[in-house]
Amino acid sequence: MLPIAVSGAAAILFVALGGSAVAKTLIRTGDIATGAVTSRTVKNGTITPRDLNASSKRTLRGSTGAAGVNGANGPNGANGANGADGADGVDGVNGTNGSDGADGADGADGADGVLSPLSATAGLTALPTASPPTVVVALTVPAADYVVLAKTQLFHSGAGDTVDCTLKAGATTIDQVSMKTLPALASIPVSLQAVTTTSPSQLSVECDVSVANGTANFSSLIAIPVN
Repeated sequence: MLPIAVSGAAAILFVALGGSAVAKTLIRTGDIATGAVTSRTVKNGTITPRDLNASSKRTLRGSTGAAGVNGANGPNGANGANGADGADGVDGVNGTNGSDGADGADGADGADGVLSPLSATAGLTALPTASPPTVVVALTVPAADYVVLAKTQLFHSGAGDTVDCTLKAGATTIDQVSMKTLPALASIPVSLQAVTTTSPSQLSVECDVSVANGTANFSSLIAIPVN
């Protein structure tokens, strides 16, 4: 029997091809001559890719096939985290002022206030001789129209004396009385009255004596509003 040299894989193939004709004793690689095993002697379908070396595998590669059909789109991924806030934009230009609204209707006039009569009284007041007139009673009143009534009682110590009294609204004289050549130690009642229109003002009674000292007593002043 001639010696046959084959590779280890070829030896196995040879055993597979031998069938009943193969000796029961295993044929070793060294028993097969180089080139003795050809494609004709190899049984079809018995050589697998793992039996081939790398260079033989490369020769079996065909040309690249056509691209396969694209697969279906995968599910959407989860939303990413929100990005940082952008910088604030520049303020816009101020709008023009709106037109003024129409004036509201005037409210109804309130009821007129009511003024009550006003009054003042005074006791004993000295009237020095040859002095400027002395205020014997006074009353401050708000603006209004008034009927004004005033009285006092005058006493003087000298005979033939003269006594003058005036009723004033502010600096304006609105009534006056003068008594002359009175007897000594006379005590004379005096009354004054007037109708006047005042801004806020003071009503007053002023008196003086010409010769001897005197006094005024039991003085009163009443202002009765008429509007």
